[in-house]
Amino acid sequence: NKTIGEDQQLYSMLTHPTTSLQGLRMLGTDLSSRAAIYLFTTLQHNKTLKVLNISSNSITDEVRDTMTTALRSNCCLEELHMYDNRMISADTSRAIVRALQDNNTLSLLGLPNCPQADQEKIKSLEVVVNKKRESRGCQVKLKIVFI
Repeated sequence: NKTIGEDQQLYSMLTHPTTSLQGLRMLGTDLSSRAAIYLFTTLQHNKTLKVLNISSNSITDEVRDTMTTALRSNCCLEELHMYDNRMISADTSRAIVRALQDNNTLSLLGLPNCPQADQEKIKSLEVVVNKKRESRGCQVKLKIVFI
């Protein structure tokens, strides 16, 4: 398990003005919701990270507000993989997709598997996001994948 000090060190590196990190794989690293909150807080200011994989961790709905705020304001993240975080509810997944209406760069969102009815509701939001992006001249289409 990581300590808060280690989390803060990683996340301060992500916001350092000279960072050039474009991809970060934290797949199965025992990342907690608390650490994910630090991570998404820094994403509000990061200008280089294009791919983030936080799959197979212990992330819960606790990250919803911080994550949606970060996704609204981040201007470079292109892929976010969050598969196999079974403690993230369909409601949080919908909130994440709604936040992407204000994001022009994320093109791939990997979400934890959920019941088919919830997947259909989330996929309908994908259409809304893409129409809103198109209406403001954004060429980047969002694709949502469930695993």
